[in-house]
Amino acid sequence: MKKSLRLITAISFAATGLITVAILPASGAAKVHKVVCYRLVANKVKSDKFNKDCPKGWTKTKPKPKPTPATSLMGSNKPGDTDLNVPSSVSLAINGSSFDAPLVGVTTSGSSAYSAGGKVSFSSYPAAGSGAGRTGITNGSLDIGFTDVPMTSAAAGTIPSGASEANYVQVPYLLGGGVIGYNLGAGFNNNVKLTAAEVADIYNGTITLWSDPQIVATNGGAKSTVGAALTELATANEPKNTIKVFYRAASSGTTEAFTYWLYQAGNSGIAPSGGAVMEGAGGAWKASNIDGVANNAGMAQGIDSTLGGIGYVEYSYLLIPGNAAIETAQLQDKNGQWLSPSLTSIGNAAAAAGSAVTPDNFAITDEAGSNVWPFATYSWAVVVKSQSSLATCEAETKYLDWETHYGQNALAKAEGYVPLPLAARAYARAQLETVTSGGTVCVTQTS
Repeated sequence: MKKSLRLITAISFAATGLITVAILPASGAAKVHKVVCYRLVANKVKSDKFNKDCPKGWTKTKPKPKPTPATSLMGSNKPGDTDLNVPSSVSLAINGSSFDAPLVGVTTSGSSAYSAGGKVSFSSYPAAGSGAGRTGITNGSLDIGFTDVPMTSAAAGTIPSGASEANYVQVPYLLGGGVIGYNLGAGFNNNVKLTAAEVADIYNGTITLWSDPQIVATNGGAKSTVGAALTELATANEPKNTIKVFYRAASSGTTEAFTYWLYQAGNSGIAPSGGAVMEGAGGAWKASNIDGVANNAGMAQGIDSTLGGIGYVEYSYLLIPGNAAIETAQLQDKNGQWLSPSLTSIGNAAAAAGSAVTPDNFAITDEAGSNVWPFATYSWAVVVKSQSSLATCEAETKYLDWETHYGQNALAKAEGYVPLPLAARAYARAQLETVTSGGTVCVTQTS
């Protein structure tokens, strides 16, 4: 019996040994050889190990990242941004649109200004109006002119006498919106609604009182909260019931957009004429209780200080200390939806207009869609296309490239503007690349 047990145990161990031999690699068997392979991912070297060979898209030779092209950093405000380098010190003369003044201010003065290492400075900005920007650039008194209405004879008739549009380059500078501001004292809380036709009738002198039955009806009738408050102005014989109309007394791009909105949405019958004073064939709206102001700042001040006042002013001016009390009318988009002004609805106007905005196709008022602010506009910067001074040429074009890229990301929104759409930024750069000095493209120079 003991022999049998020993025999069974021996057989068991032998079987176990056989199994062990079966599952272990044979002594001296070849080891699998791993290879290190490389590839570029987003211009960065990545590595991994593979059996025997590199798969498709990988290589055994470590590649070198491609040098970052200088143009990819243009307008970034980062090290290597060629927009930050100019050959010598330059002071640039600027003037034009008051619509642009808040953004022009923070990009040309103070700690946030473009300076190219202290080599570029700017004149003060009088904000004399779009007409002054167009005239100044064509008569040679300005290095950069700013205008809400581009210089074009085809679309707006705004090219100054004796000038040729082909001699200038115009780039989108900012995207903003206008608002209808009013002053009825406390209690209305930005809740007054006005149709485009009613605003046109106010400026034409057909509607002269805030308690006008048409305005009351638009605001819900005499039994509604706002309608009753408007009706009460007449019942109480309030002096502020008489509408005091403010307009721009100098050529104005804000006036152009305002007039075009009323022409499109309000059937005003007065077509815009490049922001000319008081617009229209007769040179004036027909309102009698009316007063002219110099620019957007003057418009904001006039509305804020005049009970019963109404006017049109750039949205960003509501952010300026002292102007926050200005109330703004609700307006209708093309779908009939009542809106209060916002950067979102202003941006929607540009989106609705699409990417084909050019100096000959620039209007974005009364665009189709929902939640689209009807009183929106681009503004433009204008420079001479062929220049004698390379230093001045570089300073102008590099500032504008920096402003239409980094400046939009970092500064536009805080100043009450919508950052330029990507298509508008690309269009701006493409146009700036046509500005030359002695045949040299100024904006792409590394200096």
